[in-house]
Amino acid sequence: MSTLRHEVLALYKDLLYLGRRYPLGYPYFRTRCHAAFARNAGLTDESAIRQGIERAAFVKREVEALYSLTKYRAMKKRYG
Repeated sequence: MSTLRHEVLALYKDLLYLGRRYPLGYPYFRTRCHAAFARNAGLTDESAIRQGIERAAFVKREVEALYSLTKYRAMKKRYG
């Protein structure tokens, strides 16, 4: 159970780090992220926790993809 806790905390920290450049602002991202993690704070079943970790990893990949798309659009706009 301790390793799951470390995985969850690492994902949470990674998401907060990624949220610094979120288009709607860091406070918006942080409150939404915190609420999502707080909703699942009472999970005790290992498989349910794993599913939550997978969902958070998916969100992390989606945020990274959003940033990549933003960079691509900026470069396309500059260099046509």
